[in-house]
Amino acid sequence: MGLSFFWLSLCIPHEHSSAVAASFDAAVATSPVSPTARQVLDRWREAPGSLSPEAIPDPAHPGSWTYPEGTKEFEELFRPEALSAFGQRFIKTGAEANGWGIQLGADNGSLLITDRIPAAAALYFGLGAEQAARLPGHFGALFVAPSDVGGLLPALDAVLEHPSPEMLARARRWLNGGNNTRVRPEALFSFIPSALRKALARKEGVLLLTAKG
Repeated sequence: MGLSFFWLSLCIPHEHSSAVAASFDAAVATSPVSPTARQVLDRWREAPGSLSPEAIPDPAHPGSWTYPEGTKEFEELFRPEALSAFGQRFIKTGAEANGWGIQLGADNGSLLITDRIPAAAALYFGLGAEQAARLPGHFGALFVAPSDVGGLLPALDAVLEHPSPEMLARARRWLNGGNNTRVRPEALFSFIPSALRKALARKEGVLLLTAKG
């Protein structure tokens, strides 16, 4: 096993919504998209085949393997340090936990654990550049206020509800970069809508983040 990533969703009660939103916005503000990553995204939109998760022979080092240009920059979009540190506060306990007393449980959240590969990166690659650009938030990180959950859900369902076989196959390609055979690509596409539905039922907000294990 390599480094694990936790893609977590968590319902946020009304009384903590503003404070959590402010902390989330601060973390996003310190996680800008680098010029190099922006170039990767622009090239991916123009030429979908320009981005690939599969290792290739390294021409500079015979007998070794490397990843195509842009793969590293793409993945780093989904695991910025500030947002990862913020996310860890919701999966840890004691002094390292968040100050709002919000604990992750089956009734108020969900957790998708992947090896080496941030789950949101596999989802975006599966969607393709055009569809992925329609997702709100910051590359798999998202905060939605309680009053906005119901309005956002139909728009996200339109993007994620019926992934094509080609989308699922692309998502599986990215998942294959780690020990993720037990993770179904369908789970990636349903993760955000399921989080919103849970928050809507509880009349609460929702937070989604990727945290390093």
